Amino acid sequence: MSNAAPIVSIVMAAFNEEKYISDAIQSVLNQSFTDFEFIIINDGSTDRTEEIIQSFKDPRIRYIRNEENIKLIASLNKGLKAAKGKYIARMDSDDLCYADRLEKQVAFMEANPTIGISGAQLLVFGNEDGVMQYPLLHEEIKLRLFITSCFGNNVVIFKREIMEQHQLYFPQGYLHAEDYKCWTNWVPVTQTANLNQNLVKYRSHSNSVSFQHKTLQRETRNRIRREYATQAFKLNNETALHFTGPISRARLQAIRAVLQINKTLNYADQVQLEKTLLELWYLDSLEEAENSLAVIFKFPLLFGFGLKKNFRNWVYLSKHYLKFRFGK
Repeated sequence: MSNAAPIVSIVMAAFNEEKYISDAIQSVLNQSFTDFEFIIINDGSTDRTEEIIQSFKDPRIRYIRNEENIKLIASLNKGLKAAKGKYIARMDSDDLCYADRLEKQVAFMEANPTIGISGAQLLVFGNEDGVMQYPLLHEEIKLRLFITSCFGNNVVIFKREIMEQHQLYFPQGYLHAEDYKCWTNWVPVTQTANLNQNLVKYRSHSNSVSFQHKTLQRETRNRIRREYATQAFKLNNETALHFTGPISRARLQAIRAVLQINKTLNYADQVQLEKTLLELWYLDSLEEAENSLAVIFKFPLLFGFGLKKNFRNWVYLSKHYLKFRFGK
C-alpha cells in the first residue's frame, strides 16, 4: 500500500466468525472504488477466523489481533483510532457489500460537504428476507432517532475529522445498542442523510444480537431514547423518566410536556413530532402486550389525540395480544 492516506478506512471487528468472514472480506475487496484501507480487528477468536483473515494477501488489509477478547465496542474503537482515511466506513464480519457501495457513498459525501455522516438501505437475507429501510433526510432522521437507530451499523460512513474533533467513538455502557447511542451523539454536531439504495446485504441468523439479547437490548434502547429526548428538549427528570417505557397517564403527560416545549424550542416540526411520539407509544404498547393484557385498557388514553387513527392502532394491538398469547 502507498504511504499516502487513503480516502476511506473500512473498519471491521470479528470474533469467531469462521463461517461468514471470508465472504464478508471478499465483498469489501471487490469494491469498484479502490482507494481504501481495510482494518480488520480479530478480537481474540478461538476458531479459524485468524487463519481465514491471513489467507487474504491484499495489501490494503491492516490486520490487528487482540490477544484476548475485549468485546466489540473496544475493538471497533481501536480500529477507529487506527484509521487514516478522510472517511471511515463500517462493515460487519457476517454481512456482504454490494460492489459499488463505496463508490456511491464516497461520491455522495464528496457532493454534499455539509453532511458528516450518512448511510444507506439494507437488504436482509438468511433466516429472514426483506429490506431494512432508514429515513433519508436530516429532519426525518432527527425524529426517527426518538424511536430507533437511523443508520445501519454495517453501511454507515462518516468524516474522521468530525469523529475526532467531537470524540464520537462508540460509547461503553450501552450494551447491544452502542451504535444507536453513537448516532444520537452525531446528530447535534452535523447534518445527516441516508441514500435510498440497498448497498449492503444484512445476514439474519440466530447468533445475531437481536436474536440473543432481545430484552437487554430493549432496556438499553429505552435509556437512549430518554437521554436523547432530555438533550433535545432539556427535560426535567420527571418528564424524562416517563418519556418512554410503561404505558401510563404519566407517560401521556410527558408527551404533552414535550410537545409544549417544542413549541418554544422549535426542535422539530410539531405535527411530525406528535406523529412520532404517538407511534412510539404504539410500538411500546405492542411490546408490553407480550406480557400484560392491561395495556389494551391503557392504550385508549391516546384517543384524545385523535380517535380514528388511534382506535385503528388499538385494534391492531388487541389482535397482536391474542396472536402472541394464543396463536390466533
